[in-house]
Amino acid sequence: MPVIAGAAAVTAVALGLLLRPTHRDLPGPRAVASLPPASPGVVEVGYVGTPWRLTTVTDGHGAVEIPASTGAWLELGRNAEFDASDGVHRISGKFRTTSVGFDVTDVFSTANAYLGNDPIQVAAITGLGAIGVGPGEQAGHVTILSADREHLTVQAHGVRVTFSRADRADRATGPSDPPGTWTDTFSTRTDAAIGQMEPSSS
Repeated sequence: MPVIAGAAAVTAVALGLLLRPTHRDLPGPRAVASLPPASPGVVEVGYVGTPWRLTTVTDGHGAVEIPASTGAWLELGRNAEFDASDGVHRISGKFRTTSVGFDVTDVFSTANAYLGNDPIQVAAITGLGAIGVGPGEQAGHVTILSADREHLTVQAHGVRVTFSRADRADRATGPSDPPGTWTDTFSTRTDAAIGQMEPSSS
């Protein structure tokens, strides 16, 4: 029988791995450098109920552009369901809107850890992981910096993540979610990803 576990049990560990200063001592080409806190921006149009394709992940070192072939996307459903893919993991949870953006809770992920070092894939994992990770039993707090008809930019835990509006076909490029494979993997996923983001050459 597969083990099913909620993300809340280990998100404190994952968040600590993501943000602690000792990340600079972890292996990998470059450690994540958190951006300073950001103020909420202008939301010109609704962002709920439509898929968004991940296009850029930015930390204090620079930006990594994410091609469509990575299969990374996010959707906040009208039924308060959080659904996403980082190209390796299918991620699910709940969300609720706030005065500055939205909070994510009850996060689960397919149990397939990424052990590679491709900077694009690592950036996608780090970006969507930052959105879904909250300390302890708390929600993951996400600030919306801008939202218009074509783009959505958010910041969470020192990582800025930009999406472009997509269609349902873009969701098909991500990993599937076969029954019985849901388990929390944010801690192992963060172990593999933290410290490996490279800025884009552009």
